[in-house]
Amino acid sequence: MKSIYDIRDYGASPDPQFDSTKAIQEAIDQCNKNGGGTVLVADGTYLFYPLRLKSNVRLEIAWNATLLAGSDPEKYPLIEPNDVWDVDYALRGNRRCVIYAEGQEHIAIVGQGKIDFQGTTFVNVDEELKPFAGHWKRKSDTMIPGRGLFFVGCTDVRLEDLFLTNPAGWFTWFLNCQRVLVRGVTMRADLRMPNSDGIHFGSCDNCRVSDCDISTGDDCIIVRGMQEQFDKSIPCQNVTVTNCILQSSTSAVRIGWTHDGIQRNCTFSNLVIKESRDGFSIIVPPMRNPQPDPPRYGDFPPPKEVEPFAVENISISNIVADTHGPLLNIRLAPDAKVDYVRRIAFRGVQAVSDRPPSVVALPEQNVSDLEFTDVDIELRAIPGKDDGSNANIRFQNAQNILLNNFRIRKSC
Repeated sequence: MKSIYDIRDYGASPDPQFDSTKAIQEAIDQCNKNGGGTVLVADGTYLFYPLRLKSNVRLEIAWNATLLAGSDPEKYPLIEPNDVWDVDYALRGNRRCVIYAEGQEHIAIVGQGKIDFQGTTFVNVDEELKPFAGHWKRKSDTMIPGRGLFFVGCTDVRLEDLFLTNPAGWFTWFLNCQRVLVRGVTMRADLRMPNSDGIHFGSCDNCRVSDCDISTGDDCIIVRGMQEQFDKSIPCQNVTVTNCILQSSTSAVRIGWTHDGIQRNCTFSNLVIKESRDGFSIIVPPMRNPQPDPPRYGDFPPPKEVEPFAVENISISNIVADTHGPLLNIRLAPDAKVDYVRRIAFRGVQAVSDRPPSVVALPEQNVSDLEFTDVDIELRAIPGKDDGSNANIRFQNAQNILLNNFRIRKSC
């Protein structure tokens, strides 16, 4: 029985005007039916629309090969209701994606080739807008493929050595997945591209990210204990991120968001954060209606009752960072239900920032046990801030703070 399924044998053509979706899906289906193997995308550019990846299939994109996602929004169907997750609570009300896997196991997308999501066709490009000054406007929140690679309820998922570019929304979303490996992946989005998250873990367990180079118009790495998509709260936990280069017009690393539950037991080490807005953020915005993410209006269902937000056991070490905002930004809205944010340690950090670390919370939100060991932060001179007001550290209602060889200074 063969182990390599060349998409050209099923009718795919390296012609960017020819739709190869049916051929690629047939190769995936046959590979899965026969017990698994490699579906090969050979040299050339192949136009395609949504695909479903299946168990025991390794999709390999060869060097000099490109999968080119189509630009017609009408050809991205809604993900149908299923028993794995509640699609009514797809974030931003967006139920469209490019490559999807639901309840599968032992799946991979690998190779040194490229996936181009053609995201700029779904926004109004404004070249006059400067990076970090704002984002381009989407033509629609829902009539776009809001996620590039979307894996939900899957086990043993691997992305390796890929070049991903130009997303219409998130590059990836891993939702309630177990044992995920992302290694050697490059992600490139224009810093003005809205909502172009890099690696988004939602309610996942045992995830490893290493040796990646990520530049996005939204958060690079996200860890979220999501709740609304399931019958109960599922923590996001046991995540390691190491040896990566990150650049974001929002946060290099974001932990949690509105309506989330528990995020815990994560390590971030050996990272270079290039020019970004924030370094590490833990932000729960006001619970206003309509919600900013996802928007709550029209036919979207109201928020479910959820358990309180919580973060614990986060280790951050060996970091070099350049941020416009703070290296650490904890901001908990007064009406946010927060159980605790605790045991967060920064060790071995060299940073240049516009602002110092910041914590804004209420006493009952229980922010505690923050450690800064061997941390050196140089504050840039900011026009109009010669009075030094940008140098004021704010640890509002945070308890048990350890500063050990912690230095913060203005640039010369």
